[in-house]
Amino acid sequence: EDQKEGLGQEVSKKHPRETPNYFVSIPITDDQILDRIEDVQELIFTKEPDLLRALLPVQTMHLTIIVAHLGTEEEVKKAVLALKQSKTKVEAILHGKDLNMTFHGIGQFNNQVIYVKMLEEDQKTLSRIAEAVEQCFNEMNLDISGSKDFKPHLTFLKLSKAPRLKRRGFKKICSDLYKEYEDSYFGTEVFSQIDLCAMRKKKQESGYYYCECSINVGSSGMEESKEQ
Repeated sequence: EDQKEGLGQEVSKKHPRETPNYFVSIPITDDQILDRIEDVQELIFTKEPDLLRALLPVQTMHLTIIVAHLGTEEEVKKAVLALKQSKTKVEAILHGKDLNMTFHGIGQFNNQVIYVKMLEEDQKTLSRIAEAVEQCFNEMNLDISGSKDFKPHLTFLKLSKAPRLKRRGFKKICSDLYKEYEDSYFGTEVFSQIDLCAMRKKKQESGYYYCECSINVGSSGMEESKEQ
């Protein structure tokens, strides 16, 4: 399993995979959604100022499709190609229709990661799109073994971002901090773009991650799909 790529190197059972350094994601740019998230973050900060470092900047909001370990320039090029090749598959799934991603309510993982939830019915098509992208990366033999099952969630607070808090015994984020928004409507984003982003490269001026490649999908600005 670990040596799918036949690299022939000894892969210890404890560390079968390299740490991911890239991810494929859908950027969330809708102002209403981002404003609501900032409102929740402000509320949490007002009640618990210590959590400031654990808040994620709204400029980086995205849904992660897969994470990858790309060790060489060659692999980065392959990943760019894989993303470009996924475009046809994604377009086929969309059938020229817009995919609305509706965000409603707040969820958490282990009380350590807090995120905005996406409506179940909007997730089905998105899951198929995620599968298509994953397939293209697998066909290129890229290491995406660090990826978890695709569950679209918009993370805006992460305890792991503030390791000092953990050392001070801050182990859980209490839901009282955001209960006013627990069942709120955040907004709707029209799915239009997929990015290949670097985790460790310097972020862009806008505050968003460094992008190796972006593909535009759906009806917005798609000459090809209009001609068909």
